[in-house]
Amino acid sequence: MSTAITTRTLNKLKPAGQPYFLRDTTLNGFGVKVNTSGKISFVSEVWHGGRSYRKTLGSYPILQLQQARNDALAFMSSVRSGDSQRSKSAQMVLEKLFKQYTASGRLKPRTVQDYQEAVFFYLSDWLKKPVSSITKQMVEKKFYQIRDKGINGGKPTYSQATKVMRILSALMNYAKADEMIESNPVEVLKLKRIDRSIKKRENYLPAHKVRELLKITAPESHPMTLAVHLMLYSGLRKNEALRLKWSDLEHVEGLQCLVIRDTKNHRPHYVPVTEEIQKVLQRAANQTQYIFPSPLQSDTYIKDERPTLKRLSKLINMEFKCHDLRRTFATRASEVGIDYLTVKRMLNHRSNDITAQYIQWNSRQNLLVLKDALEQVAY
Repeated sequence: MSTAITTRTLNKLKPAGQPYFLRDTTLNGFGVKVNTSGKISFVSEVWHGGRSYRKTLGSYPILQLQQARNDALAFMSSVRSGDSQRSKSAQMVLEKLFKQYTASGRLKPRTVQDYQEAVFFYLSDWLKKPVSSITKQMVEKKFYQIRDKGINGGKPTYSQATKVMRILSALMNYAKADEMIESNPVEVLKLKRIDRSIKKRENYLPAHKVRELLKITAPESHPMTLAVHLMLYSGLRKNEALRLKWSDLEHVEGLQCLVIRDTKNHRPHYVPVTEEIQKVLQRAANQTQYIFPSPLQSDTYIKDERPTLKRLSKLINMEFKCHDLRRTFATRASEVGIDYLTVKRMLNHRSNDITAQYIQWNSRQNLLVLKDALEQVAY
């Protein structure tokens, strides 16, 4: 819709069932966007170098009409001259955006690697595309392609489709914050109520299966098998357990503890050494810096758990993964009567409770309480 935009025109505008644009007939490239909430935003559009550029100038009446016109003229002039940051930002390709986003230092190296593997595989054909050229239609088509057909020779996967779109949404919000784009195209999935919820896994090993596993593997000394034993008695995450060094075995307030400093919630996790944990450490004794060293590479920890878990799964006729061991530990802790808050602390889960954030869990008495709880987790 086009008309001569005046103050009187602006004051008469009413919201509709969906956002709409009103373009000015007196200044080509100037107009307003009326949102469903009634908010009126001034916008400026210009065609340059074979592509369209748009900028939101501000909202009415905070920004008055005449100033908005002046800002629109300035924006159009800067784009056409090629000097505006907006013009440069519009040429930002997805690959460069990803590198900028992950270079901030806010993400852990493992998270950056995980994001890179997903983006560079599933969005490989988009890496050289300008961020501003990625549309809602492209996003929706890509989501269904990953979910229902598979991509680059891979199998259809709901979980990866969900994961890729979650990462892409974060990248697009980052671009939006820097005014490279006006809206996040991934929001189309939310607006269309396309299910992207991550299905929670519930696999765990019943106590009798754990007893069977522990009995069969009692003579073993393979680092991954011993790591499995440790996870069953400590509830540690896979990476927390596998990356342990002998130097992480410390005396804290007179108690021997495994101290995990690089945790998911960024708060050090203290695991008092119980009798069962001590047995695992004794069996794991070696001359490297890692408690569970790689059998294939010197001076590093074991990184591929899959062959061992596949073998152990066959031994007990029940498939399991490392995170299933964490669920197994938590379930067993509940079964033997340990209260919910203590189980939460044993797992080092983040707490939003203000009081809990004041408690220093590495005090001697609190470590003794935790050690007692760990010793109760028996199979």
